Amino acid sequence: MRPQKISDQQLTENMLVVLRARGYEGSSLNDLAMVGGLKKASLYHRYPGGKETLVQSVLDHYTSWLQENVFEVLTAKKKKPKKKLSTALQSISDIYQEGSANCLYRALSMESGKALYGAQISKNCVDWLEAFESLGKDLGLKKKKAKQLALHSLIMIQGGLVLCNILDDQQLFKETVEDIRKSYLGK
Repeated sequence: MRPQKISDQQLTENMLVVLRARGYEGSSLNDLAMVGGLKKASLYHRYPGGKETLVQSVLDHYTSWLQENVFEVLTAKKKKPKKKLSTALQSISDIYQEGSANCLYRALSMESGKALYGAQISKNCVDWLEAFESLGKDLGLKKKKAKQLALHSLIMIQGGLVLCNILDDQQLFKETVEDIRKSYLGK
């Protein structure tokens, strides 16, 4: 067997870029193979289930990253709440490349992508809300206020990403992240 031209990790990262930009419908297997320097046949070799399993693999990778770097950070018991908030917001800035990268959940929540992956995307949004609500409670907020801020954080990030793209202004995302920080710290 010949050695792989590109590692699975790097291929997943490259395909993530395409899927974020084009969504499920707009990403062809040729596009996804090309970002890995592969032929379509090589992509089928790695993902025998075709495009659906390939995208599922990328979505699983993205979800795992958010779980580890945002949700688990926010719900960790032994860290100080302000540090958890700072670390999670930095991770959010990193995964969305300071506002220049679309959210994969948004990109996959259109047309047939929603039919295929909607349940997982919905669960991941619930995980986001629960993690940010947990942080709010750790900061001493009442349950209702913690829930409101959790929803606010998700809406702000998603809306911030859309506006950064439309207005081509990444500063908006930085301001959005800072607004979330201030809303949790009461500043």
